[in-house]
Amino acid sequence: MTNQICRGSGLNTNFLAAGDAAGLDALLGQYEAYDQSHVEITSRRLDVIVGGRIIEERASAMQTVLEKHPLSYVLHADHAINFMDLPGADMQWAVAEASVDLCRRYGMTSMVIHSGNAPVDVWLDSADKLLDQEREAFKRLGDLAANAGVRIAVENLIADPSGKRVVSGADPRRLADQLRRTDHPAIGGCLDFGHAYLSAPVVNFDFVEAMAAFSEEVWHLHLHDNFGRPDLKTHADEGSRVSMGIGDLHLPMGWGTIRWDKVLPAMKFRAGTYAMIELRGRYRAVEDQVAASAKAFARYWNSELPLAEALEVAQRPEKQQ
Repeated sequence: MTNQICRGSGLNTNFLAAGDAAGLDALLGQYEAYDQSHVEITSRRLDVIVGGRIIEERASAMQTVLEKHPLSYVLHADHAINFMDLPGADMQWAVAEASVDLCRRYGMTSMVIHSGNAPVDVWLDSADKLLDQEREAFKRLGDLAANAGVRIAVENLIADPSGKRVVSGADPRRLADQLRRTDHPAIGGCLDFGHAYLSAPVVNFDFVEAMAAFSEEVWHLHLHDNFGRPDLKTHADEGSRVSMGIGDLHLPMGWGTIRWDKVLPAMKFRAGTYAMIELRGRYRAVEDQVAASAKAFARYWNSELPLAEALEVAQRPEKQQ
């Protein structure tokens, strides 16, 4: 594996219609033209894992599509995986195990999973048990992943502003501690910049300082932007939330208010980090420019581009004519 900080960068597939192999084929064909090396494949859009098991015909069809294109891939395992779901532990594990198997089949070397969460009453009653359960699951998954040549990247999520659920990894410093206590060579972090920005005012942490602390455990990124305004569910339509700048908008970098000039220099990622983008499908008109922004960020972290030049790309997010 390269000793460079960033191994590659690229866009995601979260907006695809479920199970649409032809749509995935067309999308990857478009992505070939952009300045990116990798694509993050969204597991829950493939319909390959059903009830915790792999449907072989579907897995083979998707593999045929992936192998048609000269791109490399990483996986976002199903967003619902939650190792703090004690009653559903068997199914949570089955989906996670099947996801590692997909990585092995498709030659993917990084897999994102979400950190845990629980209802506030369950957390207050059994926080230590939940954290222990999650660490043990991480270790078990890490053993499986290591044998498949995969690194697991545990993602920081968004704090619940209603207070109904405790999102353990919403504070990046807490997630960093959980990963250090897990202490497994195949388990690291996925830093979602937008999630941390929304969590900071809810949990009350310094955005840049907390991300810098977490970054030392990180080898996978989710790059996107927002305005740091938590979603209190006052606007049902996503278009209204975009207009009002509310919630997890997954905007192009530079469209929101994240201070990338402060963030980029503070990061201390592990070698071989994937600088991936999580972009909403509604912004596809500028996805080529967003891919270029991620590539510029990666080049900055690799000491190949001055900070001012990397920021220049993200500060002009409109599609260039």
